[in-house]
Amino acid sequence: MNGLSEVWITGIGIVSPLGIGFEENIQKLKSGVSPLNKLTGFNSIHNGLLTVGQIPLSNDELKDKLYISNILNYSRTTLLALIAAREALKGIDSNELMKNISLVSASTVGGMGNTESHFSDILKKVYTPDIDFIEEMDCGSIARSLIKELQIKDDFYTISTACSSSSNAIMMGSRFIQTSKKKMVLVGGSDSLSKFVINGFLCLKNVDPELCKPFDQDRVGLNLGEGSAFLLLEDSIHAINRNAIPYAKVSGYCNVNETYHMTGSSPEGTGAILAMKGALSNAYLNSTDIEFVHAHGTSTADNDLAESIAIKNVFGQQQLFASSKPFTGHTLAASGVISSALSIGCMQQDFIFPNLNFKTPIENVGMNPNTRMIKGLDVNHTMINSFGFGGNNTSLIISRT
Repeated sequence: MNGLSEVWITGIGIVSPLGIGFEENIQKLKSGVSPLNKLTGFNSIHNGLLTVGQIPLSNDELKDKLYISNILNYSRTTLLALIAAREALKGIDSNELMKNISLVSASTVGGMGNTESHFSDILKKVYTPDIDFIEEMDCGSIARSLIKELQIKDDFYTISTACSSSSNAIMMGSRFIQTSKKKMVLVGGSDSLSKFVINGFLCLKNVDPELCKPFDQDRVGLNLGEGSAFLLLEDSIHAINRNAIPYAKVSGYCNVNETYHMTGSSPEGTGAILAMKGALSNAYLNSTDIEFVHAHGTSTADNDLAESIAIKNVFGQQQLFASSKPFTGHTLAASGVISSALSIGCMQQDFIFPNLNFKTPIENVGMNPNTRMIKGLDVNHTMINSFGFGGNNTSLIISRT
């Protein structure tokens, strides 16, 4: 990134199964205890059977936390996004600054949860005057609601590239700043649990009803999760001029689409290798500069095989890496930005979380993720991987400022 403005992260907001807010999420992660539990609160045949990462608040309770009007028809995905985005912007107290903030929002589920509540009536052709759910259904609804409620006046964008969506939002926002198109960009993503999500992944036969086991030979599948996180990216000079204190900086990124399969990764890890090497090149760093890899680690057969082969190829057998999915579940479009927020907390408090539930390395790969809570470790550069359906692979590098 020589010759370009540094991309500082000057705001963080997060809501996940670990908790509400950045501080609570990091403290819960540091405890090493997984909050994943059996599905509850759904009118679903899977209640009590599937292990998920659920936020233990109803939609009404989420609305109460927001203290804003006209939110009766906002989807759960939007409510989670609003809570996280508000936290990320809490240091912005000037209307003039708000006019100069752009938004890049990511989602895959959109407002599908709202749509589901009307599905039986639609089938029966029992129409209701309450059709606002249609406006909330698509992925762009989250961005539209955010600019309305947060009074964002500048450009806004929506990205939906499956599980790499919010990482691509971070990449897009970083490029805006580096090329002097923007001074401040709010980037992030949000997804919520819904019947559509749960049944869709069950059809793919890649869901583990018990606790997921990333990178384990006997892994069965993922645990679905929900959540949202947003980062305020800012031109470093702009931040200095307004006396903003950075949490960290985005020092590298790369997106590669390997187009190997609609849902599966290349077994050789081709796309993952290219994304990780590309991020290193973009950051002007060597593989030995990366102290920790925050892996995508979904606990699915294809992803974990490809990613572990790729990490071994790029970094070698002894690289320190772990997946946080046993703490959050797989939050789909939000997973990249949630991993980024958690990584920043780890860097600030000098710890690395364990890859829970791991016992046996994958045959013929032999990579062992970190399985213990490591405290007192000074990490300067963390790589965050997000590998989505359709072979859309993104690697980010977050560094100390």
